[in-house]
Amino acid sequence: MKKNFLLLSILLLNLFIANAQNNKIKGKLSTLDTAELSILNIYPESFPEVSVVFKAQKINGEPLWSLTADDMIVHENTDECEVLSLEQISKNKSINLGIVIDHSGSMIKDFSQLFDENGKPRFSFGKNGKFILPDDYVAPIDNAKAAVKDFVSSFNFSKDLISIIGFSNRVDRVLPLTQDTSAIRAIIDSMKADYNTALYNAIDTGINMLIQSDGIKVIIALTDGWDNASISTPQSIIDKAKKNDIPIYLIGLGEVNKDTLGYISNSTKGQFYHVKSSNSLKDIYGLISKQVQAFYSLTYVSENISSVDTARKLELRFDIDSLYLSSTPESFDIPKEVLVHVEEKEKQRTYMLWGGIFLALLIGGGTILLTRKPFLSRPSISKIYPNPSKGRINIETKTEKGTVHITDMTGKTVKTVEFSEGRISVDISDLPDGNYITNVESNGSRSSGSQISLQK
Repeated sequence: MKKNFLLLSILLLNLFIANAQNNKIKGKLSTLDTAELSILNIYPESFPEVSVVFKAQKINGEPLWSLTADDMIVHENTDECEVLSLEQISKNKSINLGIVIDHSGSMIKDFSQLFDENGKPRFSFGKNGKFILPDDYVAPIDNAKAAVKDFVSSFNFSKDLISIIGFSNRVDRVLPLTQDTSAIRAIIDSMKADYNTALYNAIDTGINMLIQSDGIKVIIALTDGWDNASISTPQSIIDKAKKNDIPIYLIGLGEVNKDTLGYISNSTKGQFYHVKSSNSLKDIYGLISKQVQAFYSLTYVSENISSVDTARKLELRFDIDSLYLSSTPESFDIPKEVLVHVEEKEKQRTYMLWGGIFLALLIGGGTILLTRKPFLSRPSISKIYPNPSKGRINIETKTEKGTVHITDMTGKTVKTVEFSEGRISVDISDLPDGNYITNVESNGSRSSGSQISLQK
């Protein structure tokens, strides 16, 4: 009787902790497309239900509009979790935009409009030596005003709010969040090109305008020069934006510090665009409009209700034929106030487990046979070497049998190798030099990707 009771206890406990098998999910992209998933926020306050705000877009910046709950796979640590819902939140949730506009003195000049594609001047000089611009010349500040006004008109002012910040050597135009389109257009029209550039101060002001708002918060900033008048620094605005979950989209026009602007955008999960001519601004703002209106909210159920594991790692993914798309894993902590709820859930699970065992023994006379699928842990890569490689890599994994997948940086699978032991040697000398992502698949589950570099 004691042996039966112990066996039944183990079997039932395994049933409670067993993970779901991975299934390949068909997405709405073709194998010719590449895409990325970017996690913006994680909200565990209703644990074990966890909400995630993420952005999905093609590698060219075009948003993915067609994702469904069935397309998504969620892993929390090594557990695959049930997806309860997926919605495009920007359809119903407020979008709060901080639009930062450079109107420094250099915004009057656009040298790309002064020469044709062959380098021939399009300007001329009058009899008295006066410089004459081409007839179709439009100053960058005027192109910027027109592009921003078109951008603003693409939003839903029954729910969305916009703040305008204008700057030159100081922040001299500030319109708090509003739905008053007349006020928005008026402050944009009032900007004139003059003085120096205080970009970082202006972005800092824009963040302050958004901090207390509800809904999605985004900064979109335009500049055509190097910051030479700010007290704020790139790191200070990055830290403030990250603390308040505000991505920063930056548009650099002409000669700008591309490395710093790109660093700010990438660090805050925004995006950096560089254009040579102000004539391209309308297209860039149009693309950003699509992106900030293509955020998704996903809700899943955590499989792990242990109060011991307060720190979790979350990853979103889906497979599309030969494309394997995955977000960068993001970490989050279970809030302290939620732990009380988690501990109560643990108690309930313990009561249900032992109560169910006792009832089963009474009904079945102490002998019950149970069957289940074996527990399959997610494969992982312990080590890859040498890295960089000159043509061959060695992979160490605890997985005894499976497939090595190597994809290029666009997500396209370029090599697959079957293996039957935990140490694999793979010849990649036939691939062109560059960076690749390697992962291991076993029993329908894949490891996280590890980057390798090939330098022959």
